[in-house]
Amino acid sequence: MMKTAKRRLRIAFNVTVLLTVYVLYTMVVFFAPDTEEGVRKLVLTVILAIASSSDIRRHKIPLIACIAVLGINVTKTAFVSVNPASWIISFVLFAFLLIIYIINKDLIGLGDIILITLCVQSLFPEKIFKFLFLTFVFSTFAGLFKCLKAKKLKNVTVPLTPCIAVSFVLLMC
Repeated sequence: MMKTAKRRLRIAFNVTVLLTVYVLYTMVVFFAPDTEEGVRKLVLTVILAIASSSDIRRHKIPLIACIAVLGINVTKTAFVSVNPASWIISFVLFAFLLIIYIINKDLIGLGDIILITLCVQSLFPEKIFKFLFLTFVFSTFAGLFKCLKAKKLKNVTVPLTPCIAVSFVLLMC
């Protein structure tokens, strides 16, 4: 009974924080457009930090985090700048990663696929391949570290969201 109440409280807290952050970003777009880029970077960093902590603790990415990133991307595209190349690359990448997921569900999670493709939408085309490269390099090193720590090579899972977050924040700055 107590675990359920704690879980509901944690979910409510995450939803409240993410919605507040999205509303803040939307207000900035309309009322202070000159600060939009800095606020967007901060907001996406907060969202990715929340998603990373959830992925590390529970091996699940909150759907509301993905929805918040999508909302920010749509708001930016509709009111700030249009970047169709990033959206096209994002959809192609989504299809490719989804095929990999269908073939072997143990390689990458569906939440990771969604989050990677949403982050790709936020980047300029020239940074997308750097982002993907850094994400998978960081996940490789994290996997090697976990294998060494566990002293085994099988059944070692690596939460990909922290690698996505670090790569994304490095390329945003």
